[in-house]
Amino acid sequence: MQLFDEFKVEHLLVDRVAGSLIRFAELAVRGETSAGDVSDFVTFFRIFVAGYHHEREEETLFPALIEKAEVPADRGPLPSIEADHRMAAALVDELEEKGANREQAADVARRLAHHLWEHVDKEDSVLLPESFQRLRRNGVTRLEGRKPTVKEVAARDLGEQLTRRFPPLDDPEVVRGDGCIACSAFGETCSGIETEWWNTWEREYHRSLDEG
Repeated sequence: MQLFDEFKVEHLLVDRVAGSLIRFAELAVRGETSAGDVSDFVTFFRIFVAGYHHEREEETLFPALIEKAEVPADRGPLPSIEADHRMAAALVDELEEKGANREQAADVARRLAHHLWEHVDKEDSVLLPESFQRLRRNGVTRLEGRKPTVKEVAARDLGEQLTRRFPPLDDPEVVRGDGCIACSAFGETCSGIETEWWNTWEREYHRSLDEG
């Protein structure tokens, strides 16, 4: 399904720009960044990530899961992912607000990068593969989202420019991982994909795979 392929490509860019935020933070505390750099990060995240990428998840993928694959809308992964989107937007707002103070901007940039890495990991390792299989089992073989606007394409290209301006760095403080157990929402607002989405047959099927 085309939409899933697009999401994976977009996640690669988001992951890299998150690494650019770490580089930006290192340079910011040394006074080697500008207000224009902050503005460019805000534009990328607000227009391309929130306005295009997250919108298509919430307006195309999530309704398909709810309507076609009997996924609950009010508990489990979907509300957790939507909360992640709101948190990312709030951090972008905070980055814009504190951009003139380089030390504060560096702190927000690190927190935003950490948040985005966890978000990408949980979607790539759990949400997208589970959604793809569940939709296929329910007869959905075609899922497409809208095309990007001119402004969204420009914002995507700006993200690519940011990865060249600020070559991505890892953060040794961050331990990345796959699966529900690596998600900060696990056990708090979400009980995991097995509990929230799987039915009895699915649990027995996966248990048989594990046993043998």
